[in-house]
Amino acid sequence: MDIKRTDVAKMPEAVKPQVKSETKNTEKEAAMPKDTVTISGGKADTGAIKPKAKWLFLNYVAADCNLTEQQLKNLDQQELVGSDKNTHIVAYVDVGPNKDPLNNQWNNARSLYITKDSTPNKLNSELIEDFGPVDMSSPETLKRFIVDAIKKFPADHVALILNDHGGGFTGAMADDTNGNFMSMPGVGKALKEAEKVTGKKIDIVGFDACLMAETEVAYEIKDNADIMLASEESEGGAGWTYDPMLGGRTLKEAIGKTQKLLSHKIAVGPEDFAKIVVDVNAQHQGDIPTFSATRLNKIDDLSKSTDMLAETILKTGDKDSIKQAIKEAEAYGGGWAPYKDIHDLHHVCTNIIGKSSDEVVKKAAEGVLTTLNDVILANENNPSSYPNSRGISIYAPETSSFGYDYKDLAFAKKTKWDEAVQSLYSTTAKATESTPSVWPDGSPRKPKKS
Repeated sequence: MDIKRTDVAKMPEAVKPQVKSETKNTEKEAAMPKDTVTISGGKADTGAIKPKAKWLFLNYVAADCNLTEQQLKNLDQQELVGSDKNTHIVAYVDVGPNKDPLNNQWNNARSLYITKDSTPNKLNSELIEDFGPVDMSSPETLKRFIVDAIKKFPADHVALILNDHGGGFTGAMADDTNGNFMSMPGVGKALKEAEKVTGKKIDIVGFDACLMAETEVAYEIKDNADIMLASEESEGGAGWTYDPMLGGRTLKEAIGKTQKLLSHKIAVGPEDFAKIVVDVNAQHQGDIPTFSATRLNKIDDLSKSTDMLAETILKTGDKDSIKQAIKEAEAYGGGWAPYKDIHDLHHVCTNIIGKSSDEVVKKAAEGVLTTLNDVILANENNPSSYPNSRGISIYAPETSSFGYDYKDLAFAKKTKWDEAVQSLYSTTAKATESTPSVWPDGSPRKPKKS
């Protein structure tokens, strides 16, 4: 998620969460039974507290950052739909220690059961639990939220929405007070461990965050979710939801449409819902200029075809054409490093086919394009600003060094893509950067913990 420079000045009336009840953590912990699930600072019962539904939508909102106001409005707009017998909507939100900056009613982290409410700019949802200070950038926090919510709110299908800053392969989910950010291997670890505990694979992982529709990101979570929803480019400040004053359709309408269909006993599966969300975002390309749904069970095929392309690039004598093909491919990130070197993979390959004289390389690029036809379930892109964005990107810097802990990614370990890109350049500069200095909106990014 990005924050536009004009957003703060135009921010509407404060969102006003109402606290249902408050109990000190020490008192609650003393009363809790031993067989509880701890969520990084608080405890919650393991048993179901709502009847089984068709869908469980989990909002993991890391709002201890400069996006707090927009993120709370995301939840406020979801209240316009609210949970019902077919859909549980649950949020785990952390606003940091200085209290919600919009109204001073509460601070730190709490979980909410999103209930229907038409009052604008006020959260009236049910308080599930107050947790005090937490580190939202910790994979353990994410894992425990997923585990606890799946046990409390059983459902046939589960969608997890990660809401905060995003930086593609470099990670997401900032916590300015108690942590820094969650690496992509960390996100993958949280999903894997949550599935191990619950025995339930997540149907949809959505990133309401910038630049996350990337091959390397998808590869980290491919084994523990079925579909990824994300944007190749940076998102506007409002993310997946839009100010009602503008008459915009929002994610709430996608959820509402799904609920309406379910109420008529029409089976809406994960792929159908994913297409709805892509369609909704296509109506607001000014805020979401690119957005896609990726079939994660096809990512292994994509990694294999990309690795075959990498092998041919390593061997080709036509490296100048490959460099030019990558350089001219659709790019993202607003000029900040390293985001500016994230390119649309489809466009990279079409450029290679058009520019290279090496038939072996061209054939390998065609293989990647064939695979992408199966990988991308749905895609939207602004035809004037991003005509060549086809749903998923890849990192390809114009240098022989790959910094930002790229080598720690599962995709880097599995394929020779980074070696292939490095082979295009003669310099031998050593990669030293571990963390980008800023997020895609230019706001400061904390160094990675040692």
